[in-house]
Amino acid sequence: MKKRLIGMLSLVLWLPSLVAAADTTLVQDYFRQLQSLEGDFVQTVFDADAELIQASSGKVYMAKPGRFRWDYQEPFEQLIVADGNRLWLYDKDLEQVTVRPMAEVLSTTPLAVLSGAAPIDETFSISEPVTHGGLAWYELLPTVPDAEFTTLWVGFNESGELRTLELVDTFGQRTRLSFDDLDPNASVDPALFRFEPPEGVDVVGDAS
Repeated sequence: MKKRLIGMLSLVLWLPSLVAAADTTLVQDYFRQLQSLEGDFVQTVFDADAELIQASSGKVYMAKPGRFRWDYQEPFEQLIVADGNRLWLYDKDLEQVTVRPMAEVLSTTPLAVLSGAAPIDETFSISEPVTHGGLAWYELLPTVPDAEFTTLWVGFNESGELRTLELVDTFGQRTRLSFDDLDPNASVDPALFRFEPPEGVDVVGDAS
């Protein structure tokens, strides 16, 4: 579960290779210009046989460089907070916090795209878009070694708004993040990116 959350941004349902014009400018410009965001998300995870194994939802916040917060509210309360130096994962039911250095995490996951911790052109190769389901989909292939996923798809609507992130990991597991009420370049409270382990919980990793 922890690895799934840290390596999140998931499921690529099969996308037919439909012909589409345009180039990679939209996806490059979007993430270069994106400085912050907040909104709602729904995450669905499928196994290699396309069977649904998890569905969850919550709120997401991001501010460059390297700060984000994924607040899972349903069906269980979990929290992922990146403060620019460390990434904290808090499982309320298990009463456990796991902490890892940011450099360990962002170089191998799609979180690098949203957080701005790594330039998109240096982290991924980007294909020209294909059109499917009313969205323009860009295929991003990781160029960094030891990535935990094989393909990341980014879907934009006709207005150039980010709607969906989908990925398939090295085990064939697929995950989809669908966004709603996403506010790019929102004014986000910096306090959201600070985390103090609650008193009495187990802390795994170096929290000093």
